Amino acid sequence: MSAGGGHGNDSLRSPPLHLLEVTVISAQDLHRRRLSRRVRTYAVAWADEAHKLRTDVDRTDGAVPTWNDRFLFRVDDAFLRSDMATVTVEVRGARSLGGDSVLGLTRIVVSTFVRPGRRGRQVAALLLRRPRSLRPQGIVNVAVALLDATRARTVPLYDAPSSPDAFAVRDLVMTRPASLCKIAECSEEPEVDEDQSNLAFIDHYGNLEPKGAAVEQRKLEQKLEKWKADLSPGPKEGRRGGARRWGRGLCFRGSGEWDR
Repeated sequence: MSAGGGHGNDSLRSPPLHLLEVTVISAQDLHRRRLSRRVRTYAVAWADEAHKLRTDVDRTDGAVPTWNDRFLFRVDDAFLRSDMATVTVEVRGARSLGGDSVLGLTRIVVSTFVRPGRRGRQVAALLLRRPRSLRPQGIVNVAVALLDATRARTVPLYDAPSSPDAFAVRDLVMTRPASLCKIAECSEEPEVDEDQSNLAFIDHYGNLEPKGAAVEQRKLEQKLEKWKADLSPGPKEGRRGGARRWGRGLCFRGSGEWDR
């Protein structure tokens, strides 16, 4: 894409653009004490306040709305490199009279999701806060991904019903469904980051360090050999000895060193 009338002049060309995909999946715990009534909710997302996108209204009237709306934002390299680049997500309650109420908002710091070497959709639960008091107001679940060049080329930007810098995938599917088949198929299942999938294991068992694990394995083998020797039946050992062997087996099974 060129900016200006130069013929192939690289200095006049706009920087390359990327497609940042943000999926607003759902929210939970939206209704605090002052919001005990059932509210129909929707979400609004934007990287630029001039180009805001919104989900459909959740019709369940509950505290756990689900949207699964996917938005695409055209961003450049400077935006992706910036630690200050954010996508704002705002959850609102629809009203029949007057303006819709803002239940809570959060900001997605793009650099924490889009980094070199990280591929696939990154899923996160973000805390929503009241816009004025900043009190916690539930959680919104989102997924963030940077579309690769192959999938980005399938998006018919010229068919965008609103701004070409931000648009909802559902609107593009309505106008050009065939051209978005690859995006729809590739984005159905969010990819789980391997580092994230191991966090629960590491938090419970501590950091996995190869040298320390080898030492612990040797200690365990030595203790097993000692216990085998102690549990071997002697010439005068009878019923009582069998009970003692069973008791020692229980001690080994529930020992603190085994749990660690």
